[in-house]
Parts: sequence; structure tokens; C-alpha cells
Amino acid sequence: MNFDTLSLLATWTPFLLQGFLWNVFIAICAVSLGSLLGALLAWLRVRSSGALSRAAARVSTTLGAVPTLALIFYVVFVLPSEITIPGIGMTIFIAPWVKAVIGLSASPLSFTAESLVAAHRAWSRGDVDAVMLFIPNWINVFLISFVASSGSSLVGVSELVSRCNTVIAASGTGAMVPIYLYCSLFFVVTSLLFTAMIRKFKQSQFMAGVHRKMTQSHARSHLAAAA
Repeated sequence: MNFDTLSLLATWTPFLLQGFLWNVFIAICAVSLGSLLGALLAWLRVRSSGALSRAAARVSTTLGAVPTLALIFYVVFVLPSEITIPGIGMTIFIAPWVKAVIGLSASPLSFTAESLVAAHRAWSRGDVDAVMLFIPNWINVFLISFVASSGSSLVGVSELVSRCNTVIAASGTGAMVPIYLYCSLFFVVTSLLFTAMIRKFKQSQFMAGVHRKMTQSHARSHLAAAA
């Protein structure tokens, strides 16, 4: 890599970082939305019975089996770019990043629903260790959604990959490989740091304290039920 290439990358780094922040933002929104909806489906599965419980289970398993890119494109084609509210004439514009968030939320939705149901069953058995696995595994879901957020460029979101293509178009295809390698480092370095953080979090005093409190809480509820 020569000086001209390094100078090119340094010049465009602020522009690329802005796109990278879009990746982080979309991943956070997708995981938040998916987790909330997944928790609702899990609640319906453990608190309801019959058709409602089966429907909730079918939704979570089906969404988990559909490829993320397929869902993003499906949302793009199904949702209009704007919605006019009848009666008041108010128009709501649906940005491409909103559609990307909806499509990306399917995977964390499915994971949260299935994992919370499994955690509920483990709690019923008194297996606190199995319940505790939900927390670090849920954090891993963010990492998966973060990497998958690069697919947002296909639906018009100006995130990192999209901005890579902009830089290549402006500087010429000769810089394509260095630019893509440079931008891939954004994901690789962040993923490695996040993985290290998850490993440390699993061994933290916080997790030990949560495990201790959950064990005590389960013991108290078991004694109360026996009484």
C-alpha cells in the first residue's frame, strides 16, 4: 500500500465513519425492536394456550428461518415510501433505514422469543445456569445484527458499504481493493472488541451477582410453592 492510497483512505475516513455510525445505529434499533416483539411473543407462548400460543410459536420460528436480506427486500417492496393518514391529510415518510431496521429485527425477534421460552422452562426446572445463558447470547445477537446491517446498503441506506462504493466511484476502481479491505477492518476490529467484551462480561462480578440473586429468588419461590 503506497502513500497515495494511505492519503486517500485518511481523506475519506471521516466520511466512512459517518456511514459506520449508521451501521451501529441500525443494529441497535433492529435489536431493540426485535427484542421487544420477541419478548411479547415469548409471553404469549408461556402465558397463553391453544391457537394463540401456537400462532406465536409459528411466527417466531418462521421469521428465524427466513434470510435477513430476503426480509429486507420484502419490507422495501411491501412498505410504501410514504403513508397519508385519512381524514387529516398528514403524510408520514418511511425512510430506507426504517425499512432496514424492520427487516433486520426478524432475527433478534426469533432469538429472543425462543430463548426466553427456553429460559422460562429452565427456570421451572431450577436450572439457573441455563437461564443465565440468555444474557450473553442476547449480546451476541447484537453482533450478528451489526454485521448484517451492511445489507442496508442494498436498499438505499448510506451506511459504510454504500459509502465505500461512493469513494470508489470518486477515486477510481484502482483503489477498490484497499478501500474494501480498510472498511472491512471497521467490522473486524469492532467484532473482536465486542467478542472480548462479551467474554469478560460472562466472567464479571455483575454476572456472578445476578446468578446469586436468581438462585436465591428461585429457592424462595420454591419454598413458597411448597408451603
